[in-house]
Amino acid sequence: MTATALATRRPAPAPTRPRLLLPPVTEPRPLPDPHEVLLRHPVTRSVLLPAAEADWPVPPADPASRSALPDPEPLAGAVVLAAVEALGGSRPLVQLSRWVTPAVFEQLNARATTAATTHRRRPTIRSTRVARVSATAVEACVVVHDGERVRAAALRLQVHRRHWRVTVLQIG
Repeated sequence: MTATALATRRPAPAPTRPRLLLPPVTEPRPLPDPHEVLLRHPVTRSVLLPAAEADWPVPPADPASRSALPDPEPLAGAVVLAAVEALGGSRPLVQLSRWVTPAVFEQLNARATTAATTHRRRPTIRSTRVARVSATAVEACVVVHDGERVRAAALRLQVHRRHWRVTVLQIG
């Protein structure tokens, strides 16, 4: 090497000690008050109670998803008609399993096994009225003639996976 090359060459950096990187130090949290922990747990209540709306608030649906829902009035009439036929023994109850909750299905199943009589005429829907309770729930009243007498049915439909599902069904 030449003398000029040695003069322009940079000196080697001084050896450095290895650095140890530690996570940032956080303040220790105080232990929670046992009374506050008990109050934070949700209260278990029946879904059928009117207080359930306040205990488990449903997020508001955007208008685009609300318009995508089908009209609940024909479904309310069809479910009541199928339920009356199933209670009369002219339709299998399993056909309703998609449109009702398991609790409603169990109630219909218990009622169908105790009153398995067949009617001469096919039931017909006389009228249907639907009232919107919230963006995700409607209540309906259906008048049905089952061949022997005229009955009234009340039901509540709620949105379940972008479809209507019967959560409460009372047939008089």
